[in-house]
Amino acid sequence: MVITVTLNPALDRTLIIENFTLGTVNRASKERFDIGGKGINVSKVLKNLGIESKAIGFLGGMVKSVFLEELDNRGIEHQFVEIGAQTRTNIKVVDNKNSTNTDINEAGPAIKEEELQKFIEIYKENCKKENIIVISGGIPKGISDDIYARLIKIAKERGAYTILDAEGELFRKAIMEKPYAIKPNNHELSLLFNETLEDESKIIEKAIGIQKNGVSKILVSLGSKGAIYVTDDEIYSAKGLKVEVNSTVGAGDSMVAAIVYSLLNNLSNKDTLTFAQACGASTVQLEGTEACTLDEVKSFLEISERNVRRVDYGN
Repeated sequence: MVITVTLNPALDRTLIIENFTLGTVNRASKERFDIGGKGINVSKVLKNLGIESKAIGFLGGMVKSVFLEELDNRGIEHQFVEIGAQTRTNIKVVDNKNSTNTDINEAGPAIKEEELQKFIEIYKENCKKENIIVISGGIPKGISDDIYARLIKIAKERGAYTILDAEGELFRKAIMEKPYAIKPNNHELSLLFNETLEDESKIIEKAIGIQKNGVSKILVSLGSKGAIYVTDDEIYSAKGLKVEVNSTVGAGDSMVAAIVYSLLNNLSNKDTLTFAQACGASTVQLEGTEACTLDEVKSFLEISERNVRRVDYGN
């Protein structure tokens, strides 16, 4: 079973505004609403890839029913702790004329200690042997930044695999517990090492260091420039695919879903990166935080494979 953790979900409101201009009145030509939060996004993609998952985390306020209804409509199992505060709403402004995407993200609700403890109990119940636990996104107020480290430790003690997608101190503390796989982007990796990482060789060097400290698989996303996949026995690099970009939100989450898909389908390292790149490319073509489908991903596999190469780094 796959369990996705979303501690700070958000209702994503996407506004299409041509020639978005600061300091003036802007009129939206189109809008859409999507339930989101990185773990929930992963569950949405997995469902479209034919993989069942269970979404857990916190939900509260007026939008809670929106989330639960949409998850039910999608056939995604869920077990969220109801909180007293309001789940956040994020605004995404897409300006196709100027090719810009602007995110306005709320901080999220404050979580009470008793709400956190209730979640921990639910989490423990779901950390069964050989389950895959996806831990991703930010955290709301009231929760310590060592929470992901705690969750990884709990999962590993129960024989579950953990996949991490986080940044900042959450990321730094969590990787100390050696999750099975991580999916940072180059910005998150740069923050971890406090240096700008743009060169492929430097990114590989840092990823190898993480891998040697106990993280088995590191998928580094580079946006339009591609991705790098470092494992204990092979390294692969992929060029970015040139596609029409309608929204970058959820692209990284689709790549996390690709890691899960590869594990469950025993894909090779090369095929894992090929599939991840295809997932990312198909996602950025979609509006809002809609999830890519398996057919959409398959349409990119051939060109994605041609852009993947093995890297000889002396390991």
